[in-house]
Amino acid sequence: MEHKVFGAPQPGLEYWDRPGAYGVAFDDWGRAAVVYREGKGYFLLGGGIEPGEDEAACIRREVLEETGYAATVGEKVCVGEQYAVMSSGRPFHPIGHIHLARLGEKVVEPVETDHTLIWMPVEEFQRAAFARYQAWAMGLAWELYQKRQKEKRS
Repeated sequence: MEHKVFGAPQPGLEYWDRPGAYGVAFDDWGRAAVVYREGKGYFLLGGGIEPGEDEAACIRREVLEETGYAATVGEKVCVGEQYAVMSSGRPFHPIGHIHLARLGEKVVEPVETDHTLIWMPVEEFQRAAFARYQAWAMGLAWELYQKRQKEKRS
């Protein structure tokens, strides 16, 4: 499993480490389920891991909150990290654990109303993603998904 770090910590800054878990679901047309946040950009489905929560539980909770859909969490794809300074000036170090996922039925209305579910072509997300590590992870997830689909057909 690949692990990649984007950027480097700037000397003298204290970064907020934020472990998170993200699920990447694809449809039959090569599009990925992502969320769009007005004024922020495009993100993978998921978010910060809460105390006592494992990666799969985090993904299921976050997908439900962001989209209202139930999610099934599959194989882990990679871990991506990024060092950045947020627009607020706060040094930020997200650590994303990326898994393949599948969206099931819509079971509730999303509680995070500033998130809009969008099915987006993989390449388009990679160009538009807010976080570089998420763009990189999308490529790896797409490769693994295609490999698993081919194995199923064999």
